[in-house]
Amino acid sequence: MRNLVEAKPATRGIVAILGCFQLPLELDRVHLFSREREDTLRFRFGYREIPFVCVAERQDGVPCLTLTGDLGALPYTAEGPHRRRSVQMIIAAASRNSGLGWTVSPRQQIEVKGELAIDRPLTPTALVAGTVTLVLRARPYLDLLLETLTSAEAA
Repeated sequence: MRNLVEAKPATRGIVAILGCFQLPLELDRVHLFSREREDTLRFRFGYREIPFVCVAERQDGVPCLTLTGDLGALPYTAEGPHRRRSVQMIIAAASRNSGLGWTVSPRQQIEVKGELAIDRPLTPTALVAGTVTLVLRARPYLDLLLETLTSAEAA
């Protein structure tokens, strides 16, 4: 698509410019006010106080969404051996059953990551629907992990 904003006459208004685009407007294809176009869309949100980062970008022309969540540190064995084993078992089950990647980094940080191809066009609705799809895949394990991580170690 020709960059209509840069080629616009000085007398054309923004409404007239937007009227030239085909609908629906794809979030990563709109280029307004001569700003540099970002090839990726990023946003952050929290689910049950877990920080998530979403990145939407095109891979071979297909919009793809990557969701990454940081669940904090794996409990130390000295703090609670039972809780540490429980968390490790939940992560192993989540890795097998959720379709998402669950890892513990060398620094003992728990991370969940998922990818999803999004149907075209890449609209706000498609972006939110893709994000919700990935969070719903993780939700039972996130809930169980949060319960286990926040519970007091039984004596």
